[in-house]
Amino acid sequence: MPWKRTSSVIAATLVMGLGLTACGGDGSDSKDDAAKPPATTAPENPASDAPTTEAPASEAPAGDTSLPQDLPEGLPLPTGRLTSVTGGKGAYVLTYTVDDQASALDSYRKALEGKGYTVVEIAGTVTATKGTDAVSVAGTGTTLVVTVSS
Repeated sequence: MPWKRTSSVIAATLVMGLGLTACGGDGSDSKDDAAKPPATTAPENPASDAPTTEAPASEAPAGDTSLPQDLPEGLPLPTGRLTSVTGGKGAYVLTYTVDDQASALDSYRKALEGKGYTVVEIAGTVTATKGTDAVSVAGTGTTLVVTVSS
């Protein structure tokens, strides 16, 4: 259905834009976070150990680059080093570092076509759909950004 495909492409584009916006920050949620001191834990043996500074338990560790478990089944992934994963519940932005962005983008476009995705490339951005799944891929320099929604 054209409507579902169009909606998926729009959703993927919005998620990619939000992901790119999030990638430009320093990881903090607000300007007030800079004023907060890091959490300090008491040493186990006060006579010999100094306090340690740790991130609060409620914060996820930075740099988690494991692939989400709910990516669409059979979705090919680009070659390169996965450096960032953001999003959740079927909408993700995966950032890869690649040696040659143009070559990686072309190779990934072909992989998507090989898996039955309908692929459109406009101005260096690849958009692919298959059923209710949508993938948008763009790159700059040595970075490839893959936005997935399902």
